[in-house]
Amino acid sequence: MQSDSDIKPAISPRADRNPSDDLVVDAIPGKAVVLCLGNRYLRDDGVGIMVAEALKGSLGRDVLVVESRTIDLSLVSLYEGASKVIVVDAMESGATPGEVSRCVLVPNGKTIEGLAGSHAMQLHEIFDVARQTGLLKCAVIIVGVEPKDCGIGEGLTPEVKEAIPRVVAEVRASLQA
Repeated sequence: MQSDSDIKPAISPRADRNPSDDLVVDAIPGKAVVLCLGNRYLRDDGVGIMVAEALKGSLGRDVLVVESRTIDLSLVSLYEGASKVIVVDAMESGATPGEVSRCVLVPNGKTIEGLAGSHAMQLHEIFDVARQTGLLKCAVIIVGVEPKDCGIGEGLTPEVKEAIPRVVAEVRASLQA
């Protein structure tokens, strides 16, 4: 189950705010959202978190960079009024480890009538719920990095670590498009 501490903005809290205010993040209408997914304790699965750290403070006030270790319905509120949504994550596709790919998530047009559970959802289901409820009205871009090792342990493999500048460049290009 995801707790509020699983979602945090990849920005420094303001000095005049209570740090606990930053544990739950809501979207700010008109901003682009960069959602960086991963778990730094599962080797290459942590690439999204490392990209969030690389992006901190470098994209301007009109972009909200958020990191999350899990995927569940609590993420839906991030997309309300967003001008663009970009997701960064490790993505197994059989490509060479460290390869960066980009795709646009296209709504399937189906109405969601029931879900197996709200805590074990697939990423596309989260976006389907957000679209069906009217919260998400923009394109969703997925920037994936082919992992080499998602086993237990800290630190990215060299192939995935070397991909971080390419992922950052792809996020920046996608924000400009």
